[in-house]
Amino acid sequence: MSAKKLLPTFLPFAFVVFMLILTYWGNQWYSEANGIVGEDYSTIFYHFNQWVPFLDWTVYPYIIAYPFWGLSFFYIGYRNRHNMYVIVSLVAITFTIAGLSYFFFQSDVQAWRETSGLFERTDLNFTESIVFWIYNAAGPRNANPSMHVIMSWLAILGARMDKKMPLFSKIIIWVLGVAICISTQTLKQHYIIDLVTGLILVEGFYWIIRKSKMVSWVENLFTRWNKKLKLES
Repeated sequence: MSAKKLLPTFLPFAFVVFMLILTYWGNQWYSEANGIVGEDYSTIFYHFNQWVPFLDWTVYPYIIAYPFWGLSFFYIGYRNRHNMYVIVSLVAITFTIAGLSYFFFQSDVQAWRETSGLFERTDLNFTESIVFWIYNAAGPRNANPSMHVIMSWLAILGARMDKKMPLFSKIIIWVLGVAICISTQTLKQHYIIDLVTGLILVEGFYWIIRKSKMVSWVENLFTRWNKKLKLES
């Protein structure tokens, strides 16, 4: 792998991280600081929500989400810069919409988490302890749409766009991406509506912007910045 070819991906990746901090963690902080309790959306597709089992072992794909997203982004950008800028454009749109949703229509899944049976127990095993740690670390807010689903589906989308990507790499991205999406349900971190809205956001805006001038504008903008910073020749 050529380090020179990888350099132009750093600035777009920094933008993705900035958007994640602003829209997700920023809303987490704001809601906690102001004591905002979100809406419980369990009534949407209620019977499906009740059918989903709690599977503690699915925490393992869930906790590798961040490194998976990061590595996928760099790999997609390394192989095809234009595809990376499609992803960056979608991040700008979907993260903004998600952030506005968290701000104006905050959601809450605490009641859903409590059906896991982990609360008020003192005999949690190692895997269950990880799940409970996630419950405490992430908080029950910022559920709809699911950021885990948005980012995982963006990685899958990057694999779909790259027709020359090795089959093994495609399989890894697909399997891990889908596993993370499923884990949002089986860990009782999200209701099914959170998954559905995340998928619709990514897929819907992909088909809207994939051949639009927006992607070209984003690509040209980051290319100019990369050249000024001497990250790209």
